[in-house]
Amino acid sequence: MEWIKMINVKQIPEFNKALPLIETIEDAGYEAYFVGGGVRDTLLNLSISDVDIASSATPDEIQRIFPITFDVGIKHGTVMVLNDKETYEITTFRTESKYEKFRRPEKVDYVRSLQEDLKRRDFTINAIALSRTGVIKDPFDGQEDIKARLIRAVGNPVERFREDALRMMRAARFVSQLGFEIEAETKEAVVDYHPLLSKIAIERVREEFVKLLMGRNRKGGLKFFVETRLFHMCPGFQNKHEELIDLALFPMQFKTSLSAWTTLLYFFSVPQENVDSFLRGWKLSNNEISNIQKAYRALIIRFDKFWDYPLLFETGIEIATEIEELITGFGFTNDSNRLLALDKTMPIHRIQDMAINGKEVMALLDTHRGGPYLGEILADVKQRILTERLENNKAVISEFIDKRRLIYLDEVMMKSYTVTEEETAEHVGSGDLAVLSSPSLIAYMENCCKEMMKDLLNEGETSVGTFVTMKHSAPSKVGAVIVIEARIKELSGSKYSFSIVAKDSDEIIAQGEHTRVIVKSERFMKNVTK
Repeated sequence: MEWIKMINVKQIPEFNKALPLIETIEDAGYEAYFVGGGVRDTLLNLSISDVDIASSATPDEIQRIFPITFDVGIKHGTVMVLNDKETYEITTFRTESKYEKFRRPEKVDYVRSLQEDLKRRDFTINAIALSRTGVIKDPFDGQEDIKARLIRAVGNPVERFREDALRMMRAARFVSQLGFEIEAETKEAVVDYHPLLSKIAIERVREEFVKLLMGRNRKGGLKFFVETRLFHMCPGFQNKHEELIDLALFPMQFKTSLSAWTTLLYFFSVPQENVDSFLRGWKLSNNEISNIQKAYRALIIRFDKFWDYPLLFETGIEIATEIEELITGFGFTNDSNRLLALDKTMPIHRIQDMAINGKEVMALLDTHRGGPYLGEILADVKQRILTERLENNKAVISEFIDKRRLIYLDEVMMKSYTVTEEETAEHVGSGDLAVLSSPSLIAYMENCCKEMMKDLLNEGETSVGTFVTMKHSAPSKVGAVIVIEARIKELSGSKYSFSIVAKDSDEIIAQGEHTRVIVKSERFMKNVTK
């Protein structure tokens, strides 16, 4: 039974704007109707996102009717038409033969019958057409299912899903978006044929899954997704039944795909080092992956503490604001005002805001070669500015970099010592021979390292050795000139390590490692005297 209902098309702006297209097609002797989600959403009193038109005119005929067209999907019967600075897709009434890989029809046959065209559509709620005059064409009782809030396949659900396996994900998505239930026979077919989803390109599955996550009835959509075992066909979702249920019960509706993926990663307990590979399994873009990684890292940190300059800089205020809203779903208080205030006082928001750039650093260090060291210097300076240990002032930064030249450029400091009789093993009591003693050679090494740290000290500070190890492999006589070569690396803000080589006439006589820390001289001596 066909249930006819009238709609005043001219009162719906999206349809009214497209009416001239249908009138032009009808004036040329063909049929044309509004179809698909636009008609369904109108019957549900929802806003319309897309206006699709179906016509008895073939693509060639559509191209003859309209002066400006684009062949966007012509092999499947779709032509894009430009009208009043808007583009509309007009698809010819068609039937479809066997589907290739359960997704694309191997052959499309054009027909002149609207009912034959609607017959090939996925669900009854989407198999409704609207004429220019507002007459509803509903041969499969889609309006009855809209009233009953049911998603029912057109005709035999097994045939519909074998034709296009993505329709099973669309069913899950409509449950979430519309808050409908799945008709029993349709659901049973999804349970039986869910493995066919593996034949569908993951990009297409992802598009439907994200819409599911962002729907108002995510709980119902994910429940269907789990119960029908569709989730088994999705990358990284195997054995995630309980985690998906937790995600379904999350109390907030996701406004963006970023929030949706970030929350999913949290409930799936994906280690941060595995986020990239997990998301690449879903073939997200590099930019999406980067933003989701930032958001996920920020969410985990935000659970333990409020934002600081370094975290806000790395995350960005837009993502940070989204995370601040998201944490309310986890029982935390949204403190967006405090976050915005922090952003306003942050010394730099981009690397370009720093008072010095790469070229200026190279000039300061008198080097013409680029390389990783340059990025490391700028990253170190940036971090010190954000932690308020360094003023964002060119002169201050330049002085800071110059003092740390040996660290940044991994340069070797060389210092010479002449062996005296007082430094022999015989004299210091560490042996019987008149050769350089190991304690004296260690003193040379420590002295060289102490000299390297002079420029790193502030007023009232000194450096003290905390660890030294050395392998002394060859003797040196009194009068020998020992050259100490040392490299320095920063372990933390006050702790430094050194790699050391000792040479006698270009022959390596010892190798060692040393660690020194910066301390306040007065405080250190007070501790010594206790």
